[in-house]
Amino acid sequence: MKRLRTVAALLVCCAAPALAQGGLSAGHLGAAFGVSFPTGQLAHAHASGFHLAGLAEYEAPGQDMGVRGELFYERFGAKAGAGGARAVQAGAAIVDAVYHFQGTSFHPYLIGGMGLYRVTGDGSRPGFNAGAGIRIPLSGMTAFFEARLHKVLTDGSSYLTLPVSFGLSF
Repeated sequence: MKRLRTVAALLVCCAAPALAQGGLSAGHLGAAFGVSFPTGQLAHAHASGFHLAGLAEYEAPGQDMGVRGELFYERFGAKAGAGGARAVQAGAAIVDAVYHFQGTSFHPYLIGGMGLYRVTGDGSRPGFNAGAGIRIPLSGMTAFFEARLHKVLTDGSSYLTLPVSFGLSF
């Protein structure tokens, strides 16, 4: 519960500059899913997996910057013949800055931030992510595709993943 309050406080702090500039012009709720690729040491014993995410994103009026809060889950199964390796999963609460490029019919963006990740066998650890995406406006909603690299600061083996997502926001 304390961690949830910390994440909520971070979201409020990140949204405060947008509120000070006259409110939030666009608030979006959305969901994403896709394939996750293990990289680094994680890839030696684990196959590609999947991920799911729920998100809330806000943009300040007339600004290219936004903030996104996200709940993220991913899972990787052990490779056949990996010698005792077991499935690994991670859940996270993440806060990201989003920079939107303007002036095109498709809207590319850069995204990056940090969060609290809970990885199987490592407990709760801080982590970082960075990537790029593209938004495609549709009637009444927006589709998006993005790829990000997630790095969790674990004590043991490295936890580094590359999720590739498709999502919808409303």
